Amino acid sequence: MSGHGVNWHPNGSDELPLLLTGGAEAGTFNLRFPPEYASEIKQLLDEAGLEHSTAMEFSDGWNLAIEAVRVLGLPGGFLALASVYKTFIKRHDGKKVVIKDGTSVSGISEKAILKIIEEQAERQRAYDAAVRAISSPPPLNKEE
Repeated sequence: MSGHGVNWHPNGSDELPLLLTGGAEAGTFNLRFPPEYASEIKQLLDEAGLEHSTAMEFSDGWNLAIEAVRVLGLPGGFLALASVYKTFIKRHDGKKVVIKDGTSVSGISEKAILKIIEEQAERQRAYDAAVRAISSPPPLNKEE
């Protein structure tokens, strides 16, 4: 994986990951970022009024912190998350903030960030629907 992926190392790179990925719970996204930015990210999420919690992932090779953020179904949730990204980008001017693999958002418009969030939301909705379909019990056969 590239320098801003799951095995990101702070070796003087000008890239700073704030990756947006699907969440394990319905209606959530995961933000993945270097652990040294955890307090800043949590504060930005609090200021934006977004419900969030620290997630743990048990997998060798991961060195990014994970914050699960509930956005789907929340009025204004996408705009609030986009404002978190815009503020983080401004604070870290000179770094290429990476929102998804291969996409640097430094200098990107809020409209473009919203498009990326909406695309992730569609993927998350499809994932949530698939999980519901698998986990729903089959209908009872009334003829038995």
